[in-house]
Amino acid sequence: MKKEEYLRILAEQIRCKQARAQVTQEIRSHIEEQEEFYISEGLNKEEAQAEAVRQMGDPVEAGAALDLVHRPRMAWGWIALIGGLYGAGYILLNLLQSNFSKGNFIAGDHVKWMLIGFAVLIGVCYLDYSRIGRWAREITVAAFIVVFVGMFIFGQQINGALGWITLPILSLSLNIRLCIFLFVPLYAAIVYRYHGQGYLAVGKSLLWMLPGLCIALRVTSVLTVLMLFLIYLLILSFAVVKEWFKVSRAKTLLSLWGGTVLLSGIGYLKLFLFGPEYQRMRVANMLQLESGGESYQLRLLKGILEGCRWIGSGEGKMVVKSADRIMEGMDYGLMYITACYGILVSVLVIGMLTALFICFMGMSVGQRNRLGSIIGFGCTAAFLVQLLFYVMMNTGILPSSSVYCPFLTYGGTGVLVTNTLIGLLLSIYRYQDVLLESETESICVY
Repeated sequence: MKKEEYLRILAEQIRCKQARAQVTQEIRSHIEEQEEFYISEGLNKEEAQAEAVRQMGDPVEAGAALDLVHRPRMAWGWIALIGGLYGAGYILLNLLQSNFSKGNFIAGDHVKWMLIGFAVLIGVCYLDYSRIGRWAREITVAAFIVVFVGMFIFGQQINGALGWITLPILSLSLNIRLCIFLFVPLYAAIVYRYHGQGYLAVGKSLLWMLPGLCIALRVTSVLTVLMLFLIYLLILSFAVVKEWFKVSRAKTLLSLWGGTVLLSGIGYLKLFLFGPEYQRMRVANMLQLESGGESYQLRLLKGILEGCRWIGSGEGKMVVKSADRIMEGMDYGLMYITACYGILVSVLVIGMLTALFICFMGMSVGQRNRLGSIIGFGCTAAFLVQLLFYVMMNTGILPSSSVYCPFLTYGGTGVLVTNTLIGLLLSIYRYQDVLLESETESICVY
């Protein structure tokens, strides 16, 4: 049997189109290596090729065996787990609503959005995520233009902040603060495209942070800006640590993180020493600082924790009820859980979510596919940063604001964004045995 005929029959057994060409090339290379060996042993070219092909075995059996390995695998177990977490979160939010009737924990259309979100999750899971890497820059620019124009045409201001886009179709309202996190996988793919380059590529990667950050600044959400910038910085640091850039790891990481801290310190120092009085008062008011140096929110939190038990409700529940006007529903869900069910339950809830996201992180970092690895890392970093800021706000470390926590906060936009990111993670898992990127693929030069 000729080599080309053998490869054709073998390729016909492999159902995944993405894997077919790559597997065929691997088998071709192996046959050619064997040809060279037999030629060195004294056989002529035709005899060497025939023997090399014969040694490969039956092409139908070999192709069927390779088909079992190199094909997408649907992560139904993970999907069932995600569904279970949404169900548990829904039950918990309803229990909180029944205990704190004045709170705003859940909306009547939450089930509808969970179902729509699940359809989005499965749909994204079936997508070939490598296309994000191929068109990440173009998608980022297009998304920036669409969102920015949408903010001016359909933007809705609440308390002076332009945080929502109300679409005329179906009267659908989108939370811009949450939609911004869809820039995260795009940014990760852009950073990947610069692999193999030097310090200039690191500088370009920093500039590509601007589209998402500009939108976050436009909605005047300081916490969203901080969260998004931190996620971007983690993604870029991940690429540096993995030595994807031809730079010094230590110097680059020191410059990225040290420069961030230094510039932040200079900015705050300049504000408090030379800034206008109204700006200093605005920052002090945002931090809720009083003459004693301790925010009212922190003192309220201490009162709640002092009255809470490890298991079950205590006096802290009454303190929370008296603070309904200040600590509204879903934004402070963790504190309500602590007051109603005890500190241990809150620790278990946060611990379970942290374990899930760390598991996703490990699954992403361990990917052989570098594009999948960095996109998965970025999506998981977004979840961990959201969870971190949610806990910090609920414990009084951060000032009062609106922070989303996956599975613990209701909202249609949040469910859609969360499930899109989870869908990308599961798509990476689905295609982990299928090589979607070429090691010889040209890198980005602009």
